[in-house]
Amino acid sequence: MIERKPGNIGRTLSIPRTATIEGGVDYPGPVVIDGTVLGDVNCLSLIVTERGVIEGTIKSEEVTVMGEVTGEIFANLLTLKAACSVNADIVHKRLLLENGSFFEGKSRRHTDPLQLL
Repeated sequence: MIERKPGNIGRTLSIPRTATIEGGVDYPGPVVIDGTVLGDVNCLSLIVTERGVIEGTIKSEEVTVMGEVTGEIFANLLTLKAACSVNADIVHKRLLLENGSFFEGKSRRHTDPLQLL
């Protein structure tokens, strides 16, 4: 687990494509995942790049997926970009699906999805 520190809020945590994290990522600021995370991700905002992979539960204000996600997603704004692959149950306030995105799972709209976890 990554420790929450007030000084980290403005800094972006970047997981490079050569990295695999087994366990959760808990960060108070923005996170960009270009590698693999086998565990839960809890952060302010999240970008999963084209090469990024997450297997776990995501909880974030804003999530943009260009890569692969398997598990669950809880987000106020969830954007699934073209060519992404999401096999997850999602709870969202707003959902944007681009043409060419792949989504398999249940989708549920909620006024405050982050309060459900």
